[in-house]
Parts: sequence; structure tokens; C-alpha cells
Amino acid sequence: MADATTDVVNQALQMMGDNAPTVTGVAPTFDTSTAGKAAAQLYAPCVAFVARQFEWDFARKNITLTLTANTPPLGWTYEYQYPTNGIEVWQLLPATLTDPYNPLPSNWAIGNAVVSTTLMRVIWTNVVNARAIYNNNPAPGAWDAGFREAVVRLLASEFAIALGGRPETSAVLLQSATGASSMAQSRDG
Repeated sequence: MADATTDVVNQALQMMGDNAPTVTGVAPTFDTSTAGKAAAQLYAPCVAFVARQFEWDFARKNITLTLTANTPPLGWTYEYQYPTNGIEVWQLLPATLTDPYNPLPSNWAIGNAVVSTTLMRVIWTNVVNARAIYNNNPAPGAWDAGFREAVVRLLASEFAIALGGRPETSAVLLQSATGASSMAQSRDG
């Protein structure tokens, strides 16, 4: 059975047309064919782009954040590591809610800081033991059908330029990707 990431890439190649040969490798490197090399560069950014368009329910994850050892900037009490598999943090919550039927919003900001000699994304807030609700970039097997269709169409648009040099095909597929994503979101929420 083929890997789901390979299926997405091959579906996009078919949509692009031009009888492109199928890709046999898996993400993130795929194979050494021209299409595989293009997929290695285009797949992850296309998924991340579509994932950031809406707060897709299937991608919702809730975790307790990990403090860094840094002193946060002025105005903030805590600095937390950004979730390593996070596409986008949607909300921060305290560890326990005083009124679960009327949670108060938390103030927070995303920035970057050197943590243990590595520059990384961080979250600054005044919430102790903060929990994050975020998009955790699940594997294609967990994707919503509308999300998958939007990724395939956007990827096909990118392939049309990268592999076929056809800007008119790219424009049509890009427009259909936007439409598919909007339609899927109206049904997802």
C-alpha cells in the first residue's frame, strides 16, 4: 500500500495533466525523479499554507506547553516553547478554567528566542502552566476530505509551474484550490 503523502502528490500530478510519471518515494524526500524533487520542495509548504487558512477541526490538538529557561521580554511573565509539530497556535488556556462555560481569553504573543543555543519560535504570556490549542499537522490519513482536496489542488497548481511551465494551468488550479478550501471550511465549521 502506498504512503498517503505519496497518494496526495500523485493525485496532484494527475490533476496537473501532461501524463507526469508517478512519484514512488515518501515525504519529506520522495524520490529522485523530477516530480519527486519538486514534491520534496513543494509538499510541506502547500500543506502548511492550507492548514493556516482555517482552524480545521481535524487538526485540533491540546497540550501543556513547556517553559524555556529564558527570561521573557518586558510585559510578559512566562516564555514557552512553541509546539514542535505546530502549524499555528489558535488559543492559550490556563491549566484549569475557573468557569468552563465562560472562559476568559488569554493575552499572548509569538516571537523567537535563543533557547539552549538554538533559535526557535516561542510564546510569551502571563498564563501560568499554559495549555495551547493548536494545529498539530496530522498525517494525511486524518485529513478532512475538503482539506485534502484543497491541498491537492494547490499542489497541482505549484506543479504546473515547477514541472510544466504552464502559468495558465497554475492560475486555474490555484483558483479552484481557493474555492475548494473555502467550500470545505463552510462545511467543516
